[in-house]
Amino acid sequence: MTQNSGSINTSILFGASLLVLVAWIARRIRARSQLPLPPGPKGLPIVGNIHDLPPPGVPEWQHWTKHKDLYGPISSVTALGTTIVLINDQDIAVELLAKRSAKFSDRPQMFFAQHMCGFDSLPAFQGNNEMFRAQRRLMGAQLGSKSSMTKFFPALEFQVRHFLQRLLDRPAELTGHLQMTTGALMLDTLYGYTSSLAAGPDPLITLVNKFMADFSVAAVPGRWLADMVPLLRHVPDWMPGTGFKAIAREYKQTFDDVKNTPYLYAERKFEEGSAKPSFVRGLLQDRPTAKEREVIKSAGIGLYSGGTDTTVAALSFFFLAMTVFPDVQKKAKEEIDRVTGGTRLPSFQDRESLPYVDAVVKEALRWSCIAPLCLPHATDEDDEFQGYRIPKGSIIVPVIRRFAFDKDVYERPDDFEPQRFLGPKSVPNPWDYVFGYGRRICPGRYLADASLFLIIAQSLAAFDIGRAVDPDTGAFIDPEVKSMPGVVMYPQPYKNSIVPRSKAHVEMVRNMDIEYDWDEQDGKPGR
Repeated sequence: MTQNSGSINTSILFGASLLVLVAWIARRIRARSQLPLPPGPKGLPIVGNIHDLPPPGVPEWQHWTKHKDLYGPISSVTALGTTIVLINDQDIAVELLAKRSAKFSDRPQMFFAQHMCGFDSLPAFQGNNEMFRAQRRLMGAQLGSKSSMTKFFPALEFQVRHFLQRLLDRPAELTGHLQMTTGALMLDTLYGYTSSLAAGPDPLITLVNKFMADFSVAAVPGRWLADMVPLLRHVPDWMPGTGFKAIAREYKQTFDDVKNTPYLYAERKFEEGSAKPSFVRGLLQDRPTAKEREVIKSAGIGLYSGGTDTTVAALSFFFLAMTVFPDVQKKAKEEIDRVTGGTRLPSFQDRESLPYVDAVVKEALRWSCIAPLCLPHATDEDDEFQGYRIPKGSIIVPVIRRFAFDKDVYERPDDFEPQRFLGPKSVPNPWDYVFGYGRRICPGRYLADASLFLIIAQSLAAFDIGRAVDPDTGAFIDPEVKSMPGVVMYPQPYKNSIVPRSKAHVEMVRNMDIEYDWDEQDGKPGR
């Protein structure tokens, strides 16, 4: 055989192999397109399952968790051409959202919030793209481990002590104190900005709270017609029904202010050489370019928006749990007193010596289940799972609340029982699912965990939390354990009693024996 004939035979063999491969791929594509969607209710022509979406006023997780009993651990609905895949099984969530994160890490498009209000630069709205990956790298570098939290401990101690003092003075304003404290705490750790709450409302917290209120309205799925008909943005403002355009401009202005104001404060402090440890200061030390600074801005406010409401919600559920389950509170106090001798408040250094209190933090994460449906993922290519087709562009919703209250996993899941995380019988740690999955896992989870531990431990050490008394009848008020609808789940408003354990504990709270470099002018961000 000549050399030419050998080359021809090799070419023929290669060509034949290529045709076989193409044919196999074509068969796979045809087979995949013929696979059924995950099971679900039968839809109507054109609109599909639009009437099977959660009705107003009902917690969304409550609606979707029923799908497991009706259709199994993975199900779907299709509304106006968009497929929503519901995951009611933790193992399936891990398989798709973590192990297959390359395909399942996109975000659904919300035109009004992203493009009209300008929120598209926030990590929560970023697609699975280079900007998102750059933001994640910055977050991971500063907040991506337990050890990275130690530089923030003085700021956390400082802010939590002020929280205890406000709670001591005005215990009936618990929710307001939690909101102020988490806002001040995030500004301190992210930007090195210490609020002026002791002297009255802080201008920067007021600004950021307005943004958070705007965000919660702009990001509600289905609220804005512009999400479904983006061309409406081009309709003249004078036409009836275009008021949403003025709202979007207002929201965008607030967002621009809140993205730039705290960042410029941190940058100025850094250039002056007086910046305290913070997320931004740590990144400015690398002398970022102008483009990189824009990434830092969006990453910073993204962390703020993702960490404030969720922390307030988890702590609101914690104080409710302590009101309803007094035996848990008693056991936690006994452990704290053994470690501290009852002469000081617990600190981060005590955590390893407080296993029951640490279990209280875990149970608070499970019992509150602050993001009951996670933030939805989206697929950026077709996939198949267990014989089902998951089309490109599908919205993937893990029903986290179902995982946290699965009776096959957690005995008596409605009860607040920290003991379930102690002893020989192991149960899943809620840390593994409440913060999300894969590339979309919460980048501030270590900061959230540290904040929750310190507030919970010191609140238990200083106060007795119990049922409120009806001023008219003198009878105890039993609060109802019920959650409200929303992307972040809050408990239904409740009343309780919060009083200091003793005069000695009042002195512990009042005594600001914390070494912290606090600039009295920090409450003036424009200075």
